[in-house]
Amino acid sequence: MNKDKTQLFYAGLNQEEITALTAYGFSIGTLPIRYLGLPLMHRKLKISEYSPLLDKLNSRFNFWATKSLSFAGRCLLIKTVVTGTVNFWTSTFLLPRGCIKRIESLCSRFLWSGKTDRRATAKVSWKIVCLPKPEGGLGLRNFRLWNITLLLRLAWLLFSGSNSLWVAWHREHNCPTSYSFWSQTETQTMSWNWRCILRLRDLISRFITSNVHNGCNTSLWNGTRNLRIPIEESVSEACDGRGWRLPHPRSDMEVSLHSFLITFPTPALDRGPDSFRWETNGNSNTSFSASMTWEVVRPRAPTQDIAKYIWFSGATPKHAFHMWVTNMNRLPTRSQLAAWGLQIDTVCCICSTQQETRDHLMLSCPYALVLWSEVKRRFRDTVPPFSKWSDLMQWTSSSSPTTPSMLRMMVIQALVYNIWQQRNNKLQNHTLLPPLVAFKRINRHVIDSISAARKQKKFCSLMLLWLI
Repeated sequence: MNKDKTQLFYAGLNQEEITALTAYGFSIGTLPIRYLGLPLMHRKLKISEYSPLLDKLNSRFNFWATKSLSFAGRCLLIKTVVTGTVNFWTSTFLLPRGCIKRIESLCSRFLWSGKTDRRATAKVSWKIVCLPKPEGGLGLRNFRLWNITLLLRLAWLLFSGSNSLWVAWHREHNCPTSYSFWSQTETQTMSWNWRCILRLRDLISRFITSNVHNGCNTSLWNGTRNLRIPIEESVSEACDGRGWRLPHPRSDMEVSLHSFLITFPTPALDRGPDSFRWETNGNSNTSFSASMTWEVVRPRAPTQDIAKYIWFSGATPKHAFHMWVTNMNRLPTRSQLAAWGLQIDTVCCICSTQQETRDHLMLSCPYALVLWSEVKRRFRDTVPPFSKWSDLMQWTSSSSPTTPSMLRMMVIQALVYNIWQQRNNKLQNHTLLPPLVAFKRINRHVIDSISAARKQKKFCSLMLLWLI
């Protein structure tokens, strides 16, 4: 061991023991320190101590900002690279709320503007973005709840019989038995990380179940004194050779509990130690699953049937993302911007005849009507006129032998994307492609999408249906 590269950290020793250790020549270290990129300490993180995480994320975002990325590309980077970086910290300790808010702010700015150095106008709230796609979101994760989900694994290690050094430390100093975990009182002398885990006990109790054998390692009540039995008592201590040592019941609930307990055999030493399982949605496992636990604790919203037609397999990511925003009516059209408080003209910048709303721009604007006539010609007059957006989505989710829903949605997504692209081109550059030229682009998008997925069974016949 190299003395020049090694530091000695100690706690709870008297002066004589400290003198004996320092005699070996090691320099004395003090907390906090960084180990494997993480700060080690016994207290709550300060801003200066989690700033390396924010700096690392900022550097990644600034590097990506120099590249041309679509909304879908930015979303994928947040879902993979950024979440993976944050996971390294959130699987170790509970990040302060200020840190979580800052991370989510950086992600939101990057998603909607491509940069983090200026405030972005988010088209959809972060709360909705963090919902699964079938429920109307983008499938990103709420970092606060994901942090809590990963911390549940640390609690599980205490019950699963892990041989890790972390478990051995807490067995020695904080939690000598599994059932004492439920009854101990939080004190200021405990480390911040351990106190955070204790505050999650109500949530943890929803997942951990015990298979009682000898009853020595299972809490009897997990927090109730209704039956005049000490809260810290184990199952084995609540019975003897004659059966359960329960006082005479005083309520109907206690009578039901007595009746329930006598249906089970009393614990016995010859049955071996108690074992624990992690239960999620009726599934009992001998190991912790972060993904299955997340499905229990994550926020929820009603399932949207149209989502499967937006995020179908084979969809162009940027087209699907834009379709998702459009379907939620979050496009910054002129009428929408005026509703948000901007003092601007609300007349359509393409036709200059009606208010620029989503439904007008995509369905009834003369420019869009030419494109729809071309789509109608390709679909052999099976496209009805649409007066509102819900009619379009209802038609898109239906199907016919000549125009399956897969082909309908692929064409609609390409059409909506190109209409919005031409609207922005008109607004910002004062130029507009003729609609028939724009349709050639739409046609090329559809052909390329079908060609890319032509080996899939559901795509093999689409080219013929589109080109005839």
